[in-house]
Amino acid sequence: MIIIGRILTKYKQCSKGYLVHKNIFIMKKLLAVVALALTTLTMSAQEDYKITVKAGVGLSSLVGSDADTKLSVAYKVGISYDLALSEKFLIIPGLELSAKGFKSDLVDGKVTMTYLQVPVFAAYKFSIDNDVKLAIKAGPYVSYGLFGSDIQWDGGEKTNIFDSDWGYKRFDAGVIAGAQLECDEYVLGVEYSRGLSKLDSNFKQFNQAFGIVLGYRF
Repeated sequence: MIIIGRILTKYKQCSKGYLVHKNIFIMKKLLAVVALALTTLTMSAQEDYKITVKAGVGLSSLVGSDADTKLSVAYKVGISYDLALSEKFLIIPGLELSAKGFKSDLVDGKVTMTYLQVPVFAAYKFSIDNDVKLAIKAGPYVSYGLFGSDIQWDGGEKTNIFDSDWGYKRFDAGVIAGAQLECDEYVLGVEYSRGLSKLDSNFKQFNQAFGIVLGYRF
């Protein structure tokens, strides 16, 4: 009986070892497949210049019948992906960190609002030279305010611009349009965005921004 018990124990140990090695083998195979897929996608993106890393600088302010603001410096950084529908028509979704703001005599200092922004462009692209293409694009965007300036309204208390009681809404949505020149992997463009969602339910104030965008495609 002792011998049989030892044999069964040894068998169980061997079985566990086999299962462990088998699982490790399967995991290695899965990791290899994932790595191969990622490499293939990366090579495809490099061949077709589908991914664009970009940065831009410009000006922003508020617009609307209740907006009395001055222009302020705006900037953004982000990434986008060219999804070709045909040779000339594309859908270009993106993800951006976008800083907008304004100056006002009613506020002590400059107001900055930094958003996580998702634009989705419909684009028409055509060649204007052997190595140069022009893309005209437009579409909607949605954004969410991540953080903003601490401000003091005229005669009021100091509070954050996104304060839940006295500040602006964090959610914003609107339209964005632009044009860009593409030469091999380099991109130079201009963009304009206009909010359609009120920043404050009680006032007609909307975001707007425009500027120059530089990009690198791969």
